[in-house]
Formats: sequence, C-alpha cells, structure tokens
Amino acid sequence: MTKISKHIFICIACVMLSVQVYPQQSKSAGATKKNEQLKESNKKAYEKARKKTIKHRREIQTKETRKRMDEADKRAEAYNKLDDKKWYQKIFKRKKPRR
Repeated sequence: MTKISKHIFICIACVMLSVQVYPQQSKSAGATKKNEQLKESNKKAYEKARKKTIKHRREIQTKETRKRMDEADKRAEAYNKLDDKKWYQKIFKRKKPRR
C-alpha cells in the first residue's frame, strides 16, 4: 500500500471509531421532548389558575379593602425595588468581592 492510501485508511478508521451510533437516541429524544411539553403545559395551567384565584380574591373584597390592598402592593413594590440593582450594575458586577 502506498503512504497516501494508508493515511486515508487510518483516517476512515478513526472517523468510524469516533462516531457512535445510538439506536435508542430517537426514542429518548422524543420522550424528553414530550416530558418538557408536559411540564410546560402544567406550568401554564398553574399560572392561569393562580391568576384566576388572585382575581377572585380581589373581587370578593369591599371597595375600601381593595383600596388598602392597592396601597399595600405599592408599598411592597417600592420596598422591593430598593434592593434591585441598576441594569449597568448587573452587567459590570465584580466576579470576586474585594478583600
């Protein structure tokens, strides 16, 4: 055999050894995709039910109570925003704290 044909033969053998065939891959990929779709649909259903419950809790209150709830929500939102970092602080944050 010539030198070139030996190199080609070795390259083909290496490629064949490095490529592995997984016959179960398509089945497992389909199962994982189906599982992810199921999780996503469950999550959407949960969020929809949660929003409906919150809306119902609000509707059963009196006007005065709803007003107090709105004020409490505004205070909570303002308080929670105090700890939020600005967008540029999030981008340029240090990886390691200073010593």
